[in-house]
Amino acid sequence: MFYGILIRMFFNDHAPPHFHARYGEFEATIDIGTSAVLQGQLPSRALNLVQEWAMIHREELFEDWRLCRDKERPNKVECNNWSVQMYWDVVEVKPEAHYCLFVRFKDGQAGRVHLREDDLTGVLAPLRDVQFFEQVFIDCGAVAWPGEIDLAPDAMYSQIVGKRPELLQTG
Repeated sequence: MFYGILIRMFFNDHAPPHFHARYGEFEATIDIGTSAVLQGQLPSRALNLVQEWAMIHREELFEDWRLCRDKERPNKVECNNWSVQMYWDVVEVKPEAHYCLFVRFKDGQAGRVHLREDDLTGVLAPLRDVQFFEQVFIDCGAVAWPGEIDLAPDAMYSQIVGKRPELLQTG
């Protein structure tokens, strides 16, 4: 399990090689080879995390699929090492005046992220409505709003600590 997402395989399951991902009330069957959704659905942020994780662990997942088909106990695919690297997970967000957000991250860093009204266009246009902006919440470690609108937590982290994400180091 990582970020509240449960990954499972079942013995003697049907082809093609796949695994099951559950997040809250959502569940999807994910093709190991392509990371495509075969059946069901996940919220977009959870699906992106699952697909990225699956790409990183594809070889292990194929081996576990083979073991399950042969009714042998699969190896555990490590989730913790992958998720530890996501130090920029948002754990607290509060809307403030003038399109500003107070954001606190998993590693304790906190500060204000200022969104420019001029940048709130396209899919971000609904954020111009102050009442809508105040509906902000956290979805899988990212700042989000209804309608699957979200912002990149790594970019907000770099704005707060004053460094580009690729220059930040963990642990």
